Amino acid sequence: MGALVIVMCVGAVCALAGALAYAGLWRSWVRRNGSTQVFGLGWLGLSLLSFGVAATQFDGPFLALAGVLMIVFLVSGIVGCCLSLDTLRWATPRWYRDRTRR
Repeated sequence: MGALVIVMCVGAVCALAGALAYAGLWRSWVRRNGSTQVFGLGWLGLSLLSFGVAATQFDGPFLALAGVLMIVFLVSGIVGCCLSLDTLRWATPRWYRDRTRR
């Protein structure tokens, strides 16, 4: 159970960093690095967080919730990997697309 808590904490921190980047509250990284890796980090954090929560629900009464969270884990992991490789420009926020066009 301790490993799941660590996975969920790491996922929450990464998802928070990605959410701040998507919201535009954390834009200082764009000046140094114009890649979409920070957005990918947020999606991968969501993936880790959903995996950790789903793993705790497999033995409980919320088995359907675990199945839905595993789908979220898979989809957000794919989106996160693609954003980390700079292949999904359409999944970036408008402020980022406007700034990189300049």
